[in-house]
Amino acid sequence: MIKTKLSVAIATLGTITSTGVMAQDAVPGPEVEEVVVTGSRIARDPLSTTGPITIVDSEAIQRSGVGTIDELLNQLPSMGTTGINANDNNGGGGLSFVDLRNLGSERTLVLVNGRRFVSSSSGTSSAVDMNNIPVDMIDRIEVLTDGASAVYGSDAVAGVINVVMKKSVDGVRVSARAGTTDEGGGENGEFSITFGGEGERGSFVGNISHAQRDEIAYNDREWAGLTSSMSPTGNILTNYGNFGVAADGVTLGAYTPYDIGQHMWLSGAMERTSATLSGNFSVTDAVELYSEASFTTKTTNQQLAAQPMYGSNGLNLTPDHMPAEVQAQLQESWQAAEDAYQIELAAYNAALAEWQAQGSPEGLKPTEPKQAHGASWDKGFTDVRLRPVAGGTRDSEQQTDTYRVLFGARGDLANGWGWDAFYSYGKNEGENTTANSYNKRLLQKVLDGTSPIENPQFLGGIGADVIDYIRYTDREDNEYELTNFGASLTGDIEAIQLPAGALGFAAGVEYREESGEFNPSAETQSGDTFGNRQDATAGEYSVTEVFAEFNLPILAGAKYAEELSADIAVRYSDFDTFGEQSTGKIGLVYAPTEDLRFRTSLSTAFRAPGIYELYSGVAQSYEYLIDPCDTSANNKDGQGGNCSMVGAGFQQAGNQVPTNIGGNQELQPEEAKTFTAGIVWTPSFAEDLSVTLDYFDIQIEDAITSPDLQRILDDCNRDGIAVACDRIQRSDNGQIVALEGALMNIGEINTKGVDIDVVQNFHYDAGQLAVRAQATRLLEYEEFNSQTNQTTDKMDYIGTSSEVFVKWRALASATWYGSDWDLGADIQHLSDGHSEYLRVPSHTYLNLKAGWDVNEATRLSAGIDNVTDREPATTSGSDWNSAYDFQGRYAWAGVSYQF
Repeated sequence: MIKTKLSVAIATLGTITSTGVMAQDAVPGPEVEEVVVTGSRIARDPLSTTGPITIVDSEAIQRSGVGTIDELLNQLPSMGTTGINANDNNGGGGLSFVDLRNLGSERTLVLVNGRRFVSSSSGTSSAVDMNNIPVDMIDRIEVLTDGASAVYGSDAVAGVINVVMKKSVDGVRVSARAGTTDEGGGENGEFSITFGGEGERGSFVGNISHAQRDEIAYNDREWAGLTSSMSPTGNILTNYGNFGVAADGVTLGAYTPYDIGQHMWLSGAMERTSATLSGNFSVTDAVELYSEASFTTKTTNQQLAAQPMYGSNGLNLTPDHMPAEVQAQLQESWQAAEDAYQIELAAYNAALAEWQAQGSPEGLKPTEPKQAHGASWDKGFTDVRLRPVAGGTRDSEQQTDTYRVLFGARGDLANGWGWDAFYSYGKNEGENTTANSYNKRLLQKVLDGTSPIENPQFLGGIGADVIDYIRYTDREDNEYELTNFGASLTGDIEAIQLPAGALGFAAGVEYREESGEFNPSAETQSGDTFGNRQDATAGEYSVTEVFAEFNLPILAGAKYAEELSADIAVRYSDFDTFGEQSTGKIGLVYAPTEDLRFRTSLSTAFRAPGIYELYSGVAQSYEYLIDPCDTSANNKDGQGGNCSMVGAGFQQAGNQVPTNIGGNQELQPEEAKTFTAGIVWTPSFAEDLSVTLDYFDIQIEDAITSPDLQRILDDCNRDGIAVACDRIQRSDNGQIVALEGALMNIGEINTKGVDIDVVQNFHYDAGQLAVRAQATRLLEYEEFNSQTNQTTDKMDYIGTSSEVFVKWRALASATWYGSDWDLGADIQHLSDGHSEYLRVPSHTYLNLKAGWDVNEATRLSAGIDNVTDREPATTSGSDWNSAYDFQGRYAWAGVSYQF
């Protein structure tokens, strides 16, 4: 049978990437000196790779007790935390992404067995939902933290995550796992059957699994709570005081924030069923066929409090809509403010007269009181804020199906070269619903008196008849397809002999088509929702690529040059959207002795604009902006010099400008440069000890981002820049009716840091102790906007709900392996930082786990995560960053049986 290099033993990695004891003890089969790992298509000793690779093997995955692999990967120090995860109840859509280097999930390429996996996010963005990959089918996960576009094409800017699935299983393995939190909520479990067989000419492996995770509500956690200015009975905000409306709808009391946390979830719920099957068959001794197929159906749920309603989002409840009793109380409160003002004014006039009588001494002039409560009670009215709690919570549900099939053939040629050809197709389709949504157009009809409802009630609680009239279930659907096929050829060019061996070579061609569509509800497309209006999105693109890679074994076994080798990779891509793109990579490995290796690489990478970025329909937003043509006191910089299109004394209506945001078909690809340099030390005087130190420097240009909208207005109306004026549309009376804020290539990102990895395995008569410490020290993270010439330093920044740019991220583990049992501990650490509002302390989590091989067929495992029950620190007083643990202390147990 054909030797499949991708899945053979990774024993040559030694302790560099092993998470347990000696890797060769865990992997059966013949000793193999050269393997294919992520980041190269040429087989070689993994120690000779020019870029840092972290491998998480199946043993580490099983010991962790995780239900989805993103839970494990997000603990790695090289991971960022801008990716969506299970804690994103508001807007996460039940998705789980991974994100290398804090550069965004769209800049991390996810592969399965070295091939692209279909984008499975909700909508048409480009990211892979890690929920779609069953844990029990994973053999190992390879994490390459190096720019790899020259090898894999677009999106591999921050690096590559390659999930390598099991190739063979003998018999049937049944496993079950369940976990629960100490404080309630978040209970989860999974049942899995993995089966397979091997014959003389082929093998197959399959898996069927079902997993379920319950929600965590705000009320489940003492540290969580959330209040709002929108209450069930209504809050009235005025310039002369804020008032709470009683349940009778006519009595005003003191304003108090409403506890909406009682209706909210912190983390959403999920139920997932998946089936996976793969196999291979040797047609001859030199030709092998292989195939893969997977299907995942997933339902996720989130819950938010009832829809908030207020003046600027559609509840235009004016003073005329209020009962006479409420108007009278507001008049009384205004009069009290007016009387107090008149007393202050009289005192001021007396003091002013005295000051003038004293000769108006400098610096002693009394301060004139300001009349801030309006000319009358209704002129001082600001807003009415309501939340129709009686109508129920906003219950969102996403149902998604993800399919993937792959067929391929590979073989060996007579000259020792190998070839591979494949075809893959993937599709993700989903439907999203949000119950208890409300129609803003119908609400306005109620307010206008043109609806069938007579005497509608709002204050004291929106009437049931009004709720029934305006309520509906919002429905949207999305679809994404990926077609990919290619062929490659690998081998040694014996005709070109270098001092250390023949020139290694790999080349190939690939073709890829991606298409997607997103169809919001009719209400969303028409702007009748309380959210922003959004057009439908649909688009596609294709790319043809050719690539070549060379490995130059320059020296080997020489004095002061145990190894000297170089890698060169190039790729040419032709997109039907923006045209041609070329990338390259060069890397060097130098080992003066067997104990010490130096490695470095310099590469270019790119990210093609995705379907959402290119073709997303117009979405309407209302942004708080100052019209430079405004002549009122709100425009503190004064009227701009390019405002001839407005009349004299022009004033901006309100403080929000209607803005159209969305895709831009003129977008160009993001471009990046990545430099890495590292040391690998495996001292011969210490058994099973390795130390690696790697420096990285990533620079991204033409990053796709939203423009500075205020800058567009200023560029046009103050500086007369024509391209800015083209983005502004005004009505006949001069008001801005549309500001085009589509995505642009105006961003730059620069990040630098150091990765540290120390592994030590100790061997004793009674067992073995495996110790590992990994850390990433972030040295720089800056974002530059070429439109505004502003640089944002994000070092130590922690976002209110996402993004964590702390200096240190670390993960340490120690595991003792006995003859038939193991016991381990993991410590995860994130250093302190600051949000926009508060200093955020460091967070350290301790996880314990144990396993017992009852017999050759049965294994029991258990663990406790977050043993100290470390709570997340608030980032604003009412927000918590989803990168931190919301579960609290969590206990889990599992069992597996091999038939």
